[in-house]
Amino acid sequence: MASSPDDVKKNLDILLEGWKSKFTPLYGPVRELKRIMFKRIFGTGSKGGTNTAGSKLPTEPYSTKPIYVSPRSLANAPSKYKIGKRGEPIESLYFPQGYAQIKTETSRKLPLELTGRLKAGFLNEDVFTEGLTAGILLPESEQKKKQGLEAKYGTIFLPTKEEQDEMLQDHAEQIVEQIINAMKKG
Repeated sequence: MASSPDDVKKNLDILLEGWKSKFTPLYGPVRELKRIMFKRIFGTGSKGGTNTAGSKLPTEPYSTKPIYVSPRSLANAPSKYKIGKRGEPIESLYFPQGYAQIKTETSRKLPLELTGRLKAGFLNEDVFTEGLTAGILLPESEQKKKQGLEAKYGTIFLPTKEEQDEMLQDHAEQIVEQIINAMKKG
């Protein structure tokens, strides 16, 4: 049964009024954009991530393969690694957890990596959805790390043009789908 023009107008008015408080055709595409950005920023598998310009980021965790290192190459290594059990200097330092252990135990501060709390914060923070607005958020506790990384590596936490175009295409398709569904109601 075909809908009258008045029914179609009424259904479209109801749809548009509902969008003012909950613009659902935007929320799904922004969530998908966040998923795509997460893969780009933090990488997958052994592939590292990239900033918005496509430059590589230090997203791969440090190696945990056991390693021997010359004590002369690690001036600030703890003495437990430089002196043996009998008090004699050690010719090779052994780190059973590999380079990751070297960085943790010999660096004055932990290196800026796109892993750990920043990665979890980006992943776990809900997409902001209110009325006609949606946004991807990062926890307040990770803002300084984001700023430091972007000062060093360029813009990271904004979508690329391709990501934006894909999101807008998805958004347009969802709007059209909801309008068509509203017009069919009768």
